[in-house]
Amino acid sequence: MYALLLLSVLAAAPQAKPAEPAKTTGPASAASFLKGRTGNQAVAQIFAPGVAGLAPEDKRVAWFLTLAAHAGEDIAYDQLGWKLLEVKRLIEGIYLFGLEGAGGPGLFDKRLTSYLTRFYGETGNHDQVTGRKFVPDFTAGELDAAAVRAFRAGYTFGAKDEYALRAWIKELQPTIFDASFEPALTAKSPPEGQDMLTASASTSYGPGVTLKDLERFSEKNPLNSRVVKENGKLVEQIFRAGDKKIPPGLYAEPLTRVIAQLTEAMKSANAKQKPVLARLIRYFQTGNLKDWEAYNIAWLKADTVVDANIGFIETYVDPRGQKGQWEALVNYRNASENQIMELIAKRAQYFEDRMPWPDTYKRKKVTLPVAKAVDFVATHPTPPAGINLPNEQHIREKYGSKSILVANVMDAASALRRLPLALEFSRTPEERAQAEKYSVAARKWLVAFHEVLGHASGQSDKKKLGKQPPSYYLKEYDNTLEEARADLVALWHAFDPALTELSPDALKIAQQMYRDYLVEGLTNLSRVEKGDSFEEDHQRGHHMAVNFMIEKGAVKQVTENGRTYWTVVDYDKMRAAVGELLSKLMVIKATGDYEGIRELVTQKGIKFDPKLRDEVAQRVKAADVPSVLFMTAPRLVPVVDDKGQVTDLKVETAQGFIEQHLERSVLGKLAPAEATKMAAGLASTPGALKEAFKTLAPAPAAEAPARPAKRGAAPAKSGSGR
Repeated sequence: MYALLLLSVLAAAPQAKPAEPAKTTGPASAASFLKGRTGNQAVAQIFAPGVAGLAPEDKRVAWFLTLAAHAGEDIAYDQLGWKLLEVKRLIEGIYLFGLEGAGGPGLFDKRLTSYLTRFYGETGNHDQVTGRKFVPDFTAGELDAAAVRAFRAGYTFGAKDEYALRAWIKELQPTIFDASFEPALTAKSPPEGQDMLTASASTSYGPGVTLKDLERFSEKNPLNSRVVKENGKLVEQIFRAGDKKIPPGLYAEPLTRVIAQLTEAMKSANAKQKPVLARLIRYFQTGNLKDWEAYNIAWLKADTVVDANIGFIETYVDPRGQKGQWEALVNYRNASENQIMELIAKRAQYFEDRMPWPDTYKRKKVTLPVAKAVDFVATHPTPPAGINLPNEQHIREKYGSKSILVANVMDAASALRRLPLALEFSRTPEERAQAEKYSVAARKWLVAFHEVLGHASGQSDKKKLGKQPPSYYLKEYDNTLEEARADLVALWHAFDPALTELSPDALKIAQQMYRDYLVEGLTNLSRVEKGDSFEEDHQRGHHMAVNFMIEKGAVKQVTENGRTYWTVVDYDKMRAAVGELLSKLMVIKATGDYEGIRELVTQKGIKFDPKLRDEVAQRVKAADVPSVLFMTAPRLVPVVDDKGQVTDLKVETAQGFIEQHLERSVLGKLAPAEATKMAAGLASTPGALKEAFKTLAPAPAAEAPARPAKRGAAPAKSGSGR
């Protein structure tokens, strides 16, 4: 599980190199992180100054883990849409070979650049928060002409001639241009008469598979498989590379490349990390969840300087909350930000004993969690502010968990968005002064509690759940419950006297945490541009909690001079409401009470007032705060000797957002030695990227299985679904 940072859209923005932020006790200036800005959308640079101080062997591990992240990136796109990899190849090829250039009018170039930027940022063509599809400003005719220009310039897209190219592009037109085709990434509240699975664009389930089909189907690999129909019967396509005894499965080709990079990382890993990587490799070969469990247990025991989360992990995109989405995040420890994480981890049992839920569901012997602050060196453009893994409840209860606060991501987000919003939505000059002083610390404390204790706390009722995890019973509401519960754990403990060890201003930081929680809940409204409903799990959980507090009289909505605020009536009363809801959620989770969480979410977490949303959106715009951010990772550049061995890593921050993703598209398809050689000296030149794209251009992918002309339309009477 992870704490949501802010998920986003981004129009084309000029790429400028931001200055490395100085180490200060307060927040760095927004200008330190801003890489480009267009309207209310921005791209931020995150920094990794600690790379220079890593040991040589840790630098090599970090490098090859980063290549492993790139090698699996195509999986993430494929999980979010049936033809997204083909669209990605088309748009990349046009960007490199088919733009009109300086001699043309330039409008298409800008629109194509804008679309590609957002496509990269969202890992496809759906907004990662709202789940709604976005379409480009250019026309199908303009796209077709640009593709022909690229073909004539030497990039074939894998097509044998221009006729084949145009036929292929025509197949992709509904995916690119039709907003009503596959309109929702994850439809947990589908339109009336539709099924959650068939109304969702994600590819967790094959064409025609419905919820009703799955009622009597037992999945052996619920986390890492796609369920499809073959000859009228349901079949699991397991994600695995295979080996000499096990046949390859779905995603075998990219997983084989991932394994090659992990194998290289193992050569420099220390004694603690080698068995971790070996177990991860074995899991990617077999797809066996027993191997995934063995990897997670080994990962929990190894507290290394350089670390990674690679695999099929979070289940937010699956409407049923079962299928893991590919992610790859590589980090190193940031010791200077570690104080809050160490304190919470050290006192984990102390905090568990003081939870507001019944003793039956408290852990009697908390395994000391691994908790640390880190900086990312490899990430997707919408990274989490914090992580707590593994997600598997039975592993958490027996072996503990590992919690991570992502310092360099939080620094950028606080400077560019969170602090400005805290100031804008503070009611009084006094509250604005408090926000200026304490909002950054309050956010880090909330994320720390959310990850270290929130997801790792409590225990389930084995008599009621049997061998199944809570998610099996809570289904589509599991992630909503879990994210709300983790935030409420942070709010519940915010006023604990133990936190005075961290700061003499602990009380004021706690109060700011409460106010900022309400600000975030209010400004979440501005992300849903149309309609009156939340779909995303974090937002649903947040809205549910705020509405509960309003009903309890602990929070009130106040309008002054045309501006609406959610304000704390009384901190003690708000904390009591937090505790009451937190206890309810823990009991629901522990007992697998589907109806209990369904009632809470549907009554308090989904619907909102669109007039209030419009007001909030206008205020965010007027305050000139970017609504959304995409993060540009630091570019790692290997230094190699005459034998091609990595001897050092350099860090660059001048690379443009699109250029970074083009480079990743190339490096992810190369063997370790080839990728290292290219990154060391060639990939920084546009000519080298173009030549690599020509060389790596595959044949067009086979046509996807038949499905209705427009996803999201009412299913046919035959019940064929997709």
